[in-house]
Amino acid sequence: MVRLQVQGIHYGFGRQKVLNGVDLQAAEGECVALFGDNGAGKSTLLSILATRYKPHKGAYLLNGTDVLKQGEYARENLIFIGHHTHLYGHLSPMENLRFSADLRGLRPSDKALRKIIDEVGLGRFAHRPAKGFSAGMRKRLALGRALLFHPALLLLDEPYSALDSKGVAWLNRLLASYLEHGGTLILASHDPERVAALPNRAVRMTGGKLIAESKHADDPVEETQPC
Repeated sequence: MVRLQVQGIHYGFGRQKVLNGVDLQAAEGECVALFGDNGAGKSTLLSILATRYKPHKGAYLLNGTDVLKQGEYARENLIFIGHHTHLYGHLSPMENLRFSADLRGLRPSDKALRKIIDEVGLGRFAHRPAKGFSAGMRKRLALGRALLFHPALLLLDEPYSALDSKGVAWLNRLLASYLEHGGTLILASHDPERVAALPNRAVRMTGGKLIAESKHADDPVEETQPC
């Protein structure tokens, strides 16, 4: 089943065009990995998918719903994790997850929250303020928040940054499980080798367009019609 579909997306900052007619489709259980140089438009595309930016032109459907007309539906069914994790530094991991759940009207048990914290490797720090956490630990907690909601669509901008080799292996296991349970993942990365551990479709961006794709991040990327 098609989970996400965007057609003819255009966006720019002033006179600077950033996205020039992007078409992209992703199904349930599919990972699409976006590659390209800085300024190619990867982060801007993710921001549009996350409803942070509104495209100047184009269509965006999530589960068949017109996101440009019903943005609240998208925000209820997706999680975006970028360079800023938007955690509350004075709160512990348990408190961060509890507060995030409250905002969405959820009432998970302490046991359920603790299970998630253990899964992201922060069990020893469950009750410590997050303000003292390293960048990698903050990323783990943000991903724990995503696990709590299990969104239909997960958007990740450079998810492997600040992670060591063990952290990368852990993240790929977590994301593989998310995909196996029907989630749809769109991620932007500069590191094909790390993404290659995931079943994915690799797409290369340049000049605000999707110019090529392959069936896997470590396969040669060949120019095709825009996907």
